[in-house]
Order: sequence, then structure tokens, then C-alpha cells
Amino acid sequence: MRTVLWGSLRAHARRYVTAAAAIVMAVAFMVAVNALSGAAREGLRADVVAQYAGADLVVDVSSDDRATAGEVGERVREVDGVAAAVVNASGYADVAAGTGERMMSVGTLASDEALRWQEVVEGTAPGTPDEALIAQSSADRYGVALGDSVSVAGEQVVVSGFSASPGGTLGASVYVSEAVAARLGDALIPSDVSVRTASGADEDAVASALDAAASADGPHPVADRDAWVDARILDATKDVDVLQRLVLVFAAIAAFVGTLVIANTITIVLTQRRRELALLRCVGATRRQIVRALRTESAVLGATAALAGVLLGWGLGHVAVAALKASDSGVALGAVALTPAGVAVPFVIGVLAAVGATVLPVRRVSRLAPLEALRPHETTGLSGRPGRIRVVSGVALVGLGAAGLVVGTGDLLPVGLAGGMAAFLGVVVLAPLLVPAVLRLVGPAVAATGVAGRLASANVVRNPRRTASTATALLIGVTLITMVVVGTASLRTTVDRELDRDYALDAAVVATEEPLADGIEARVADIDGVGSVATLPGAEVEMDGHEVLVLEVGPAAAGILHGDAALPRSGELVVGGELADALDLSFGASSHLRTAAGEVAVRPRWGGSLGEVALVAPGVLADLGASVEPRAVWVRGADGASGDEVLADAAAIAEPAGAAVAGSLSQRSWITLQMDVMLAVTVGLLAVAVLIAVIGMAGTLSLSVLERSRENALLRALGLTRRGLRGTMAAEALLMAGVAAVLGTALGGVFAWLGVRALTEGLIDDLSFTVPWFQVAVVLVAATATGLLASVLPARRATRVAPAEGIAML
Repeated sequence: MRTVLWGSLRAHARRYVTAAAAIVMAVAFMVAVNALSGAAREGLRADVVAQYAGADLVVDVSSDDRATAGEVGERVREVDGVAAAVVNASGYADVAAGTGERMMSVGTLASDEALRWQEVVEGTAPGTPDEALIAQSSADRYGVALGDSVSVAGEQVVVSGFSASPGGTLGASVYVSEAVAARLGDALIPSDVSVRTASGADEDAVASALDAAASADGPHPVADRDAWVDARILDATKDVDVLQRLVLVFAAIAAFVGTLVIANTITIVLTQRRRELALLRCVGATRRQIVRALRTESAVLGATAALAGVLLGWGLGHVAVAALKASDSGVALGAVALTPAGVAVPFVIGVLAAVGATVLPVRRVSRLAPLEALRPHETTGLSGRPGRIRVVSGVALVGLGAAGLVVGTGDLLPVGLAGGMAAFLGVVVLAPLLVPAVLRLVGPAVAATGVAGRLASANVVRNPRRTASTATALLIGVTLITMVVVGTASLRTTVDRELDRDYALDAAVVATEEPLADGIEARVADIDGVGSVATLPGAEVEMDGHEVLVLEVGPAAAGILHGDAALPRSGELVVGGELADALDLSFGASSHLRTAAGEVAVRPRWGGSLGEVALVAPGVLADLGASVEPRAVWVRGADGASGDEVLADAAAIAEPAGAAVAGSLSQRSWITLQMDVMLAVTVGLLAVAVLIAVIGMAGTLSLSVLERSRENALLRALGLTRRGLRGTMAAEALLMAGVAAVLGTALGGVFAWLGVRALTEGLIDDLSFTVPWFQVAVVLVAATATGLLASVLPARRATRVAPAEGIAML
């Protein structure tokens, strides 16, 4: 049987190309993910190691406030054997530098050169407590030059040099001395005290003395540098591990899709080899030998393809890391590192996918008697007991999968993933019953087109198993594509609606005391990144005992807002979130706007981030007899505008004019960027599974046509022309592709809804289900056309075979 095995592998190698490609892609994807996460982990490790390179011991002060940590630092410096120490702290503070004022990350800078880990890339290291370093990337972005005076939470420092981009646990955009950090209060949160011991000092004795001194007012564990670094690396790489797990979810989807493609391909290949296997039985091969040979074939296929996938994934990992390093993305990456598990697990999954996909097909073939397998017709195995088992198992899988999708939200997201796979597997199990049933409904319409249509409509339902195997590959691809398209649209619509509700206004220049000066609107409109502006009239009005600035929102100003959630209607008062917090406003009862000339009752409504203002419809202030003057300029940011830069430039105009700047362009831009990145990553990752499915579709269509060589030859012998045969096969492909595309679209929509619901559970209450009909229509047309194109070459091959030669084929 060994000779037969290797001969079979050589003879049928081309038929296994689709299955091998699915294994290679799934394994390569998993290996590449592990390679990238390993490189990210090594990059983080390098940053952390560099930040503590000069320390010998480290004291933990993470539970203290800034003042207590400073006291611990002073006691540490007084210990015999301590040469130098620095209290490491980091946080965020208002930094006025270059083009304006903004929140930036701030860290501490050691006065001791050995403990100062920051790399100065331009300028010099600080020589006095009032000098500071700023990250090169921040200096370039905000226009900071060497020697500039920078205000950090009101503390003036001079930029003496630029540091490399921030990274690691202690990385920041601005680094100030301990003296300046101490004056910032609790803005900086302490983490530890790096300690350098004196030359020749007994490190163990110093550690014991440090422990006693540092723990005088509470526990402050002392650790040697290596142990502390290992602990920090563990903390720092949790995000990488979470990202790795998230990406491996999509790798699991790719592996699942690959397994279905492999199972389809092997099922068709073994069906084509029924006569060959029957002949082996006739010449003495036992069922056990046949099963062992076929399983060995699948194991060799799986091992070969999985090995190729490991090598491809390793190469892709190197290419991805090199590309990220060359792009100056700011992501700290080390060398590509693959753990034994990172190679072994994908390899084993690839082999098991190939072997597991052959279990049912091999079992089915091994049960056929030699004479039964030599018969010219094929049994579908869908009636009687096998059919009942298929229905029960398919319905059970769909039911269990649906239950998993419903409950699989939040922390139970893996349950939802498993439920989705189970539900889809149930659909695949039911496909030989479901697809032909749908084809029977649409078959008469195709049969009415002529001889080719009648032959096609009869052929597609004559062998349900073959039809389902061919259609399932396309069904998988269309389901995944539709799920991505509909899910992305729904998530984007939902997030945009939430952003419109919470961050309706990009930016505003508001005159809180006096009317706006002439020319402010034009100057604001000239800011780079501003799309449109509008000036709003307003007046100071008393509301429930408080003086508030009320603005009238006319048609021009309404066009500046995102959506209409913050647009005031008749009898309403839209209140900015900042004003609502300041007044502790209750939205359950009416409020009254008063001036000396009149009073109006209004219903307050929360308007999101609008600043400390209230909004009313046009004419309300006139009814109150208020003196209306220009009090605000609203700004709508241009597409792709930098929120920080627009707000900083607006502040530079507003502050000299006695106005304030409010708005949410920075938050909105950041959330939108994160959303775009997440969706791009999701689409990119799922594209791997879609590509596997498309390859499987083309392969199974080709194998299906090859399987029918004898019947096609018989049709030619009975008088069907080559053109008629091509038309018949094209009609069959259109029928199967059309039905698979429609079913896949419906399934993709359902999975998209459940998937987005699972991802947003607890975060968004009112989920918007959005179907981008044009994109869905494109998917339907493209899928149907792809099915038709996939049958072109096999059809040409079939028409070139002479009728006598085709009938003589095994």
C-alpha cells in the first residue's frame, strides 16, 4: 500500500491544491501574528530594560502620592551605600509650548547621569533643575525649538534638548527635573525609586537598609533591578497579549473557514476516486488499508502545507516588522521572535484540520462495497436514516450556535465566537437539503430559457451533495464578506450617532464677558483644518438663579453641528455638558429664563460637549428683550483635520480677545481614528478568511466540473453541441452561485447583527442596524459573476474532450 499511497499523492496532487492553499494561509496567518506580537514584546522589553539600566535596586512607591514618594526618596538618599536615586513619576499636565496649550504626558528626569536613561538626539541634557527635555516628535508637531521657554502646569522650564520618541513604562513627551515635578503636586503619579549603589558597596546590605528606611511609614518593597524589570515587562506586555488574543480570534475564523474548504475539497476528490478505490478493494485491499492510506494522504498533505505555512508566516512576520520599522510608526519593535508554541500550535492545527476534514468522507467511502462503488450512478445518501441524522444534527448545531451568539457578549465573547462557528457549521450540514430546495424553487424559471436551462435546472438538483459542496464554498465567502460590510456599516452608523450626540460641536470661540471683536470670524476661518464657521448671537440671561450665556442657533449655525441631537427646538433649552455639571442641573423639570424685560419657560435638554453655554431657537432672546450681540464663533473641522492643532490655533486667537475655546474636535478625531484603525484591522484580518473561501469556491467548482466528465461526454454523444454544453455549465454555475450568494447575504446580515451586538454590549444601548444596500448588491453581483468565471476554464476543458474519450474515463 505504500507504493499505492505515493502514487496516489503524485497522481492527485493538483486536485489537492485548494485544500493545501487553505491550510497554508491559515497557518501562515497564525504564525505571522505570533511573530508580530513577539517582536512587539521584545520592543517593549528593550525600552523597559533601558529605562532601568543604570539602577541596581528599585523601591516600589506606586501606592503613594507624590509628596509621600518624595519623602521616601529623601530617606533612600540618606542610606549608606546609596550613590544616587530618582523618584520616577509620570502623568499628564497642561503644557504651553509652540503653537498653543494642550495636555501632554510628563515624566521625571534624574539629575544623576547614570540614572538618566533618556536619549538626547539634539541639543544637550539639562544642566539645571529649570531645564527640560521634550520628545522630538512632540517638538516637531507643535513647533518647539531649542531654548524655548515652556510652561508645564504653570512652571516655566527651558528646553535644552530633544529626546527620542517616548516608549516603555516611563516614557513621556516632556521630562522635567525632580524639583519641578515636586511643584506639580499630584499631577504626576509616582511608580518607583531607581537607586544606584556606591562602588564597592554590599548590595544585599544596602537593600536591607533601604527596606528599613523606605518602610518607615508603610510597606515599600525593595527589589533588585532584574526582578523589577521582569515585573514591569509582564505588566507592559499585557496589552500585547490582549491584542494577540484578539487577532488570534480572527485566525481561528480563518482556520475554521479553511477546515470547511478542506472538507469540501476532499469530499469531492474522494467522490471522484470512488472507482479507483473500489478497484483497490477488488484486487485485495482491505477497508482498514484503504482508510489508513487515505488518512496518511491527508496527514502528508496537512504536514506539507502546514510546514509551508510556517515558513510563509515567518517570512511575512519579518516583512511586517521591517515595514513597521521603516514607516516610523512609533511602535517599539524588537527582533522577530517565535516561541516553540507559536510554531507548534499552528502546525498541529494545520495537520489536524487536514486529517479531521477527511474523517467523514473516508468513513463514507470505506463503507462502500466494491461492486457498489463500481456502479455508474452515485447515491446521495440524503434519504432514510442518514438524511434524518443530518437534519437533527444540523438543527441542533444551529440551535446551540444561536444560543451561544445570544449570550456570548462581554466577558463571554469567546462563547459567542464558538456559537457563530457552530451555527454556521449547522448551516453547512443542512446545505445538501437547503440549497437543492431553493434551487427547485428557482429552477423552473431557468428551465424556461431553453435546452441549456432545462439541463442545468435538472443537473443542480440531481446530486444534492455535489451541488451543496460546490455552493458551500461560495456561501462561506459571501457570508464573511456580507458580515464585514454590514457589520462595519452598522458599527460606523452607531458610533457616528453616539459621537453626534456627545460631540456635536467640533470647536467654538466663546466670548464669556464681552461681545466678540470684529474680524474674529474671518481669522478663525483662516485656520488650517477649519472647514466652515458661523457666528452666533447671544446674551447673558438669568436661569434658576444663575447667570448663563445663551446662544441662538440659526440655520447657519445648525449646519456646523454634527447631526441634530444638540439642535434646540421650540420651547427647549439645550445645555452644554460642562454647564450642566457646573449648575448641577436637573433635566426633569422646566427652567425659566429671565431678564428685566421678560420671562420664558423652557425644557432643559442635555446637549453633550458644547462648553458652558445654553442654546435656544431663534427669536427666544428677542422675546425676553435681551440685548443680543455676537458672542460665539462655531467651527466645523475639515476632513482629516488635527483636533489639537485646530484648538491650539483657535486658542491663540481667542485668548488675546478675552474669549475661551471649547469643543470636542480632539476627542472626536481620536475616537474616529481608533474606530478607523479597528475597522481596518478587522476587515484586513477577515480578508484572509474571505480569500481562503474564494480559493475554495474556485477549486470546488473546478473539481465539480472534472467529476462530471463522463456525464458531460454522454451529453455530447447524445447531440449536445459544445456551445450548448458551455451554456448548460454556465447556467448551472449561475444557479448555484446565485442561490449561494443570496443565502450567504442573509446569513452574513444575521451574523453581522449578532456580532456587532456582542462587541458593543454594555457600551452602546441603542444599536443601529444599517444595511448598505449598494455594497450588498455589489457583493451579490460579484459573487454570482465569480461563480460564473470560476466555471469558464473547467467548461472549456470539458468541451475539448471527445465524447468517446470522456465516456471511457474512470
